Amino acid sequence: MNEIDQEIAYEEQQEPQEEGRLTLMALSMSQLPWWFVSIAFHVLGVLLLSLVAFANTVVGEPELVITTTLDRSSVIQNETQRPQVNSPNVLVSNHDTPPTDPLSNEASDIVVPPDVLAKAELGDHWETNNPDRPDTHSAFGNPESHVFYSETGSDDKAGGGGTGGDTLDDVIGIGNGSPGTGGGLYGGDGTGWGTDKGPGKGTFGTRTGGGRKWMVMRHNGSKGTEGAVENALAWLAKNQEPDGHWNTVKFESGEKTDTAITGMALLAFLGAGHTEKVGRYKDNVKRGVAWLKSKQNAEGLVFDPTDAGAHRGIGYPHAIAGMALAEAAGMANISDTKAVAQRAVDYTMKHQDGEGYERRGFRYQAKQAGDLSVTGWFTMQLKSAKVAGLKVETTAFEGVIKFLDSVERKGAGGDKGYGLASIYGYTPTDAHDNTSHRLSAIGNLCRQFMGWKKEDLQASVQWFIDKGGVPDGWGQGKTDLYYWYYGTLCTFQQGGDVFKKWNDAMKKTFVENQRKDGAEAGSWDPVGDYSTEWGRVGQTALSCLCLEVYYRYLPMYK
Repeated sequence: MNEIDQEIAYEEQQEPQEEGRLTLMALSMSQLPWWFVSIAFHVLGVLLLSLVAFANTVVGEPELVITTTLDRSSVIQNETQRPQVNSPNVLVSNHDTPPTDPLSNEASDIVVPPDVLAKAELGDHWETNNPDRPDTHSAFGNPESHVFYSETGSDDKAGGGGTGGDTLDDVIGIGNGSPGTGGGLYGGDGTGWGTDKGPGKGTFGTRTGGGRKWMVMRHNGSKGTEGAVENALAWLAKNQEPDGHWNTVKFESGEKTDTAITGMALLAFLGAGHTEKVGRYKDNVKRGVAWLKSKQNAEGLVFDPTDAGAHRGIGYPHAIAGMALAEAAGMANISDTKAVAQRAVDYTMKHQDGEGYERRGFRYQAKQAGDLSVTGWFTMQLKSAKVAGLKVETTAFEGVIKFLDSVERKGAGGDKGYGLASIYGYTPTDAHDNTSHRLSAIGNLCRQFMGWKKEDLQASVQWFIDKGGVPDGWGQGKTDLYYWYYGTLCTFQQGGDVFKKWNDAMKKTFVENQRKDGAEAGSWDPVGDYSTEWGRVGQTALSCLCLEVYYRYLPMYK
């Protein structure tokens, strides 16, 4: 058999086998689902089309190459016409690509939204969570870190004050009886009481870190005001006595008023966020608080018996020292400090004129008929105590309101464009017309703390500014620091053009007149009314408190 015959025989032998395989394939395909068969045929079709296209490309005509020129100017023109995005969360810049090189000399003009800046700065300071170092770049122990961490803070909670109310919108902590949370920033427990509706809100939480910087920027403070605060605290720290108090006679006071002025100095440190637990000056705060504790008697009165008490009595010193203890308790929440602060508040109830629902104001001695100047300090002490979560009887606040009613002369200031203005007197029977601008600043601030509406106070606030002026000038006959202190707190809460005008003058006056030279650098010279009673220490503490207004208390009105 030749090769051809062999191939024919081989193919004939393979045909039945091939038919069998086809039959088997057909049988298998018939048993597959219809959708599988459909997919297989579609895939096969796509492959065949691809082969045909490839063949055409190889054997067909040469490719036609088309070139175009892009008109860059039209693109740029179109880009400039793109609608701008109006959003508070968009970073604003005049450059497409601002410099990112940290060594670049070109300044970036990006404007960072305040809320973004505040959280970024908070995060920069508390990126770690170190229980062994609660005072240095650690989330543990600092209430502001709750923005980023779920921890409750230090071993004690941060403090108290009500939250969620409409009466006192953000800080004072006197709502109307509903329990709430507050103190620090997002930490602590407390309750509220008040004259209108809603539990109060209370916090000392904007005094440190990013919160403080945000509030300075938001309310038009400056690097100059913050630098003046830091210089003042440095001077106070340097001149504190080893046992914790400040010696007023040593620093130009005409009489010994160490209890009240130690309280004022502590308020300045606390106002800038320094407590017994945290801050560069925590040791100064510890020693100051310890000294005040040592001067508390069995009844709860805080007063050094060696202080001059003939004219001013025990009212001023106890009110100011008790306020400092309340804020220290609210910010650090140390159990012993809280106990001492509570006993001070309990004594305040005994000092107030009247009993129960017959309570009225406060003055130099216990149960003496009140005057507005002393009542103002006691009101601030009770407010701070309430924010700190201490127990304050509601009748104490009711008594303050009744006293305010008794010294208010409704409409006596005429129409200031906002309705008839009230003027406040010294006592119900003594108007003290020559100091009515100071007294009206105190009266309006107390009304703000008690929940009065902003619009109901506007005319009276404008009246005392028209009469007393804004903080302008320094020296005897020009400086009125007692008025400036209450006026600063009151106009800040009132806000708007009233505070802008006041703040512009205040910043300039305090920053320019702070001592820059020698041993007194950082302090303010004791000039003006009452300066001989508090000396350089009191003058410096009160001036510092004015410059801390942006973050010491949150604004109550929105």
